Amino acid sequence: MTIKRKFASGAVAVASVAALSAAATPAGAAPKAADTAVTTVALKANPCTSWKNAVGIPRKWSKSSYGCAILGRPGLKVTYRWAAERGTPCIKVKGFVKGGPKGFKTKWYNAGCGKSGFIKNVPWGNVAADREIQIKGASLLKWR
Repeated sequence: MTIKRKFASGAVAVASVAALSAAATPAGAAPKAADTAVTTVALKANPCTSWKNAVGIPRKWSKSSYGCAILGRPGLKVTYRWAAERGTPCIKVKGFVKGGPKGFKTKWYNAGCGKSGFIKNVPWGNVAADREIQIKGASLLKWR
């Protein structure tokens, strides 16, 4: 959701006028209809925290990207969760360790096999990248 400059500056102007008019209104006076206007904003689900669908195939590792980058910081650790709707997948998750030509390198961590699970404290560090998992085994699952 983007806030346009017109809306933001208009909101400031309205807030300023409301503050000035409140100061000029006598203490016992009833509020005007314009003073009680309410603005409703519809919010969408955050795509960076919702569950992502993925499919595993038998005897081969397949990847699933989340589509939302994590902007890392030194010492950052992330958590991955999954829940299989069908099958019993084996899962590996992406993290980062120091080294490599850019100062970091990708490392895949074994998160285990099962109908559901999670892995905490996966090192991420000061890296801006998309979360990814690898799936092995015929399965349909959701992860985040």
